[in-house]
Amino acid sequence: MPKPTPEATVTQPALSLDQDTEILGKVGDVLTVADKKRDSKALSQRLSGPALAMRTAELQVAKATKSDDDVTALPTKVQTVVVPTSTAWPRAAFAVSAQPSNTEPPRLMAFEQSTARDNYALWGWARLFPGITMPTFAAPGTGSAAVASDDASLVLAPKSAVSHYVDVLNKGSKSKYATSFAQDAFRTGLATKAAGLDKNKNFKSAKGKYGETFTAAKSAPVAVRTADGGALVMADASAVEKTSAESKAKIVPSTAATKALFGDAKPTNTLVVTYRDVFALYVPPAGASDTKVTVLGVEHVPVKVATHS
Repeated sequence: MPKPTPEATVTQPALSLDQDTEILGKVGDVLTVADKKRDSKALSQRLSGPALAMRTAELQVAKATKSDDDVTALPTKVQTVVVPTSTAWPRAAFAVSAQPSNTEPPRLMAFEQSTARDNYALWGWARLFPGITMPTFAAPGTGSAAVASDDASLVLAPKSAVSHYVDVLNKGSKSKYATSFAQDAFRTGLATKAAGLDKNKNFKSAKGKYGETFTAAKSAPVAVRTADGGALVMADASAVEKTSAESKAKIVPSTAATKALFGDAKPTNTLVVTYRDVFALYVPPAGASDTKVTVLGVEHVPVKVATHS
């Protein structure tokens, strides 16, 4: 007797659109209350990971300056949702927000559920670069599969894509991975800032030194499959920016946010600014005609300012 053909396993989305909308609403409610009060106490109810660290710092700045200029707008009205199919935890959903204003780009947001009993929380966000083309995803009714950090079906495994990008940020064109990434606005901005200081005569005369070092978080990146077999990868990272000058110099913070985080500390000849970062990358599938990884957006928020590391 012939053996029956096994039935194909049908993967179901782990969230419905209604559930996804409810999550966005709950996160939005917590953000609204915290932002209005300029108080971070309630954030842990619906924020985690880098999102919690970044928003906590932003509200610290807002409270000190009595201004919301440095609080990132995070619309919970969205234009795209990416629903997971994963049956394991942690698992993540993604959304592209509506445009906050005519001058600001949409945000790419990741929401993570740590265990079956935990609520989905906003894990991280990145500002999409102007003019960037987002990859396409499976319809919400079908759902998109999670991608492991060591997935071998891509031109670079997600974990490798993140570590290689960090190497490029630290070494620029001298990185052996520089040609693996399309040029992006974040790197251009960092290079422009460093070049400006290098040409500044006052900075040079004070024997000024400047450097910024990026480090990828030890935690695995959050990644999901795109419709073409590639992956959207979001990663947690940090950066330490150090500026120093001759011993008699006094270096003060240069922005409202860094001044607020520095507080009443006395300036010295060294200033260290620590940032929390989120990178959003598109990694093509292995065998793609264009094998370069595209950086879709970045968030780079100062979280600590001091005279030493």
